Amino acid sequence: MFFLSLYPFLPLAKTEVYFSLYDNPQILSTTSPKLEVQTININTASQDEFIKILKISQSLAREIINLREKLGGFKEPQDLTQLPELTNIDWKEWEEEGIIINIE
Repeated sequence: MFFLSLYPFLPLAKTEVYFSLYDNPQILSTTSPKLEVQTININTASQDEFIKILKISQSLAREIINLREKLGGFKEPQDLTQLPELTNIDWKEWEEEGIIINIE
């Protein structure tokens, strides 16, 4: 590592960390890793499934289930947007992570 070769000449604080792209060749890779597609049926999913697949808090998972019960089931995945805690950013992240949200 280039920085370590300069160590005798440059005073470095012990709390400083230097990262080299050569330390992690995956960063230099031009191919993106394959996404593991996950599907969640929001009309049947348990609280634990919401937490695990959507990576949300326990309280938000409980709110989704309460909304589902109040509505008598979701008619379309976008019904989740009735919860102000869920944003377009969440939807975009789930899409990027290969998560498919369905109602059947």
